[in-house]
Amino acid sequence: MSEQWTQVEAVQLCIEIERVCPTYGCHVALTGGLLYKVGPRKDCDLLFYRIRQWGQIDLEGLWAALSAIGVNQTSGFGWCYKATYRGKKIDFFFPEETGEGYGKD
Repeated sequence: MSEQWTQVEAVQLCIEIERVCPTYGCHVALTGGLLYKVGPRKDCDLLFYRIRQWGQIDLEGLWAALSAIGVNQTSGFGWCYKATYRGKKIDFFFPEETGEGYGKD
């Protein structure tokens, strides 16, 4: 199995994540190279945006639900987290959150 992501794999992961994330106050969107460029990429960039009726995203609940579908958080805080799924790297972005996050791992 390749450690690189294809766009098809990234979209399939987004479908799986979207099945659980509204319960925790957010939706998921694919961004980065897998959306904007052609060919495999080293990581999958996912953006999580808050559902307007929620005051904030329930990050603790979301991470537990993501873990149940095979997404394993490896590091991060605030607006940027790192994770893996089936041995492939993922960057999670939460633009409404605070903290430096990116590049501090």
